[in-house]
Amino acid sequence: MIELPKEITKSTRINPKTMVLFSQPKTGKTTIVAALKDCLTIDLEEGSDFVDALKFDVVKEAKKAEKLPIVVLKELINAIKEANNEKGDYVYKFIAIDTVTALEDIVLPLANKMYKDTPMGRNWDGVDVTTLANGAGYRYTRNALSTVLNELEDICDTLVILGHTKDKDVEKGGELITERSLDLTGKSSSILCSQVDTIGYVYRDENETVIDFKPSQSIIIGSRSDHLKDKKIVVAVSDEAGNVKVDWSQIFKQ
Repeated sequence: MIELPKEITKSTRINPKTMVLFSQPKTGKTTIVAALKDCLTIDLEEGSDFVDALKFDVVKEAKKAEKLPIVVLKELINAIKEANNEKGDYVYKFIAIDTVTALEDIVLPLANKMYKDTPMGRNWDGVDVTTLANGAGYRYTRNALSTVLNELEDICDTLVILGHTKDKDVEKGGELITERSLDLTGKSSSILCSQVDTIGYVYRDENETVIDFKPSQSIIIGSRSDHLKDKKIVVAVSDEAGNVKVDWSQIFKQ
């Protein structure tokens, strides 16, 4: 028999469990997550060659092993799961996906398999579910993306999801504005952003790298963590010589 709650349950987390950070290309997302202590960067678009980081390049490893990137990524996830079990804790406190925009393409073989496993797709011999009539295949790409992200979330304390921006013109209150959001296909962006704890927009302001968590009409961002709500936080400062000092202490509290 269910016992009805009679007292207020206090919150158990301060820092977000899942965070989306998106920006224009070459803004410094990879650089700032590389400086996050105990963070494994999973590079999905061979974009970390110029950054010193604790990293795993899925695309390069897939080419060397002559496997699909999704196969190598799943092998990496399983290896981290085993290491977590042996340690009895997370081997990486943070995992950063760089980028979810690339991950959407990488999970396509998984999405194809999901469709083929259904009665409707049993005899389908295509190679891209997104070509199905009336956009019917996009639900499988969303499901595949969600499956992989959920697995990654389970093997670390905080999953940081990096992505690119997508700008589109929308009408709000009779006024046409340019809305900036995460670059994913169809409904994937809005669904993912509704599920994560925190969404931040990363931009450069002269020699500073800033993460904006303050919602507005033009940028879809925000946070469930009280210390991040409606904040703009400087996470990196560069000097004249190009040296970058990164500080995450205002975002991830001890």
